[in-house]
Amino acid sequence: MKVLIIRGGFFLFIFLLIHLWIRRVMDTEESNERMEESIEAIQQSYTEFQEKIDAARKYRHDIPKHLHMMEEVMSESCKKQYCNNDMLNTIACMKEEKCLEYNISIIIDIGIKEASFLDRLPMEKVDISGVIQNLLDNAIEECCRIPKESEREIVWTINETSDGIKMQVENTCRNAETIDFTTKKEDKKAHGWGVKIIKERISTAGGTIEYITKNAYKICAEVYIPFVRTLDKN
Repeated sequence: MKVLIIRGGFFLFIFLLIHLWIRRVMDTEESNERMEESIEAIQQSYTEFQEKIDAARKYRHDIPKHLHMMEEVMSESCKKQYCNNDMLNTIACMKEEKCLEYNISIIIDIGIKEASFLDRLPMEKVDISGVIQNLLDNAIEECCRIPKESEREIVWTINETSDGIKMQVENTCRNAETIDFTTKKEDKKAHGWGVKIIKERISTAGGTIEYITKNAYKICAEVYIPFVRTLDKN
């Protein structure tokens, strides 16, 4: 009888140990699950926070351009008439003045007479302005890497097709093969958003952009943006 009691107590002790071990394992698993959920929440918050930071940097990148354009519109300093659209005409005058400052020859051909044609594009005017100004500024930046005594030239054209617009920004460069379309400026956190902004906004509008090497010393950005009705059909 005594042996049975001892054996029973021993088995009860083993059972309690197993129960405690199982309970600890379950508590550990629950703790791990809570920890994983917390880590996922932190990662999600970090991703959202990083996206907001990136968006803020992109807007900061374009703000000076838009403010400058507004100042030019208000001052009515643009004497030339490249087209009937005030925004494009102002951008053209601004970039021509900047090219003159850096000894860059610029040819501007906006072959669209309708002043309100930008209203037919699936983009806000501020985004259209940002895309065009960034393309032209990138072209000017590449030209400025060429020695002053060498040819520096930019050709900017816009034409209408049956279902959208085609735009080209062609420019001379030091060496087309070495261009990676990333910023060469020291503060890469503050700069280098130009190409990202261009690609994202054109893609969101259902358009395309392609960088073409014309020769060893000339590159061209070719952009297509469909009119709103083209997107509606899809």
